[in-house]
Amino acid sequence: MDLTFHETRVLGVLIEKSLAQPAYYPMTVNAITNACNQKTNRDPVTDLSESEVSAALSSLRRRDLAQQAEPEPNSRSVKFRHKVDTAYGWNAAQRALMAELFLRGPLTLAELRAKASRMTHLESNDYARELLSELERHEPPLVEELEREPGRSARRFQHLMSGKKSPAVGTEVSSTAAIPQLSEAQPEKDSILARLSKLEEAISELRSEMASLRNRDD
Repeated sequence: MDLTFHETRVLGVLIEKSLAQPAYYPMTVNAITNACNQKTNRDPVTDLSESEVSAALSSLRRRDLAQQAEPEPNSRSVKFRHKVDTAYGWNAAQRALMAELFLRGPLTLAELRAKASRMTHLESNDYARELLSELERHEPPLVEELEREPGRSARRFQHLMSGKKSPAVGTEVSSTAAIPQLSEAQPEKDSILARLSKLEEAISELRSEMASLRNRDD
């Protein structure tokens, strides 16, 4: 799996909201975009557009990591949910840990446990380390422990679902910022994916309207 930065940010948001705020999950494209661009609990801070989020969602759906949720009664909103629990078998604690790595970049064990605890209970650092070890032993590995950096007393962990490159910590990333692994053709590809996603949303809305009309006739 070689996810782009946009894909990991969207996937992290879906996991985060499903655990921390289930009342607001599944999520619309607009809600996902706002959550991606939060000023808190995000590193780096981003300014993604709805088109970029739609393109990332389309790619995640093709990878079978996200899906369109079943339409709610009398609602025309198109919403999305993640599928990492079925794709990888992660329990709630592992989903929380991975979401933090997706949303914040490399973190120490203590930081991971403290920040992930807003999504689910992690009883100890030892338990969190055990969960990370399972992710490290996955084939291929999904997490790795980094070498201790100069001036740091603890080693950090990072996810490997985008390779080993991470955006610089503490900087703001705009929607037009180049992600290292993207090719020159990526912007055109993202535009096509965004248009496809909007067409899918329109079709879903039409289906919901037709179902509502049939219910009235009945």
